[in-house]
Amino acid sequence: MQVWRRIKDKLRAAWYRRENRKVLMGVMIGLALIAGIGIGAYRAWPEEQPAAVQPLTKEELDELVQEKVQSVIATFYPWVLDGPTQVVMVEPPTSPLPQPTEPKPEPEPEPVVSFERLIWPVQGEIATPFGWYRHPVYGDWRFNAGVEFAATGDTVRTVLPGKVAAVNANGEEMELIIEHGSGWASIYRSVAGIKVAPGEQVQQNQNIAVPAGTGRVFFGLTHNGRPVNPEAFLR
Repeated sequence: MQVWRRIKDKLRAAWYRRENRKVLMGVMIGLALIAGIGIGAYRAWPEEQPAAVQPLTKEELDELVQEKVQSVIATFYPWVLDGPTQVVMVEPPTSPLPQPTEPKPEPEPEPVVSFERLIWPVQGEIATPFGWYRHPVYGDWRFNAGVEFAATGDTVRTVLPGKVAAVNANGEEMELIIEHGSGWASIYRSVAGIKVAPGEQVQQNQNIAVPAGTGRVFFGLTHNGRPVNPEAFLR
């Protein structure tokens, strides 16, 4: 504090001296000029402008991406660049269009079953008719899905042309099923000596079997799997 007081006293004493006032005034004016010039120069200093970003074109962007990819491959996968790169364009195989040389055959129409000449399957009389009947031995009521013939002849013949659908055996009797189209089928049971095989085409009145030892031959007629009374068609 004493040093500062001494400086103030010396400045005050020098100020009161006329010859020193001019010097001090010149010093103060010079300092003011220097300060003003410095402030003006600071304000006039050009501000740093951000660099303008030029948009990239698609070609430049593709080239930049390719350079980056090449750089990554060269850094991490250098073996890829050992051989020449060949771009191969793979086209999917084209399916050849069908070029038929012949027209598509029309499906054969399903034969229409005609019952105008439905022959009897065996020679003989009807022993058990179609429908419900009382069993002669056991006395109970049973349903007969066809008719049972007491055969007097030695052959069993087809009532209509068709195709053999099945030949079945249950250990007691043989059964032959023939399909005639349009949902119709004929069934021959208690027959023996069957002369046809499944899948074989047969004609009407063709010899297909012989009556079994009992001489009782069952004949059934079905449409779409449901039994139909054959007596309505036998002539």
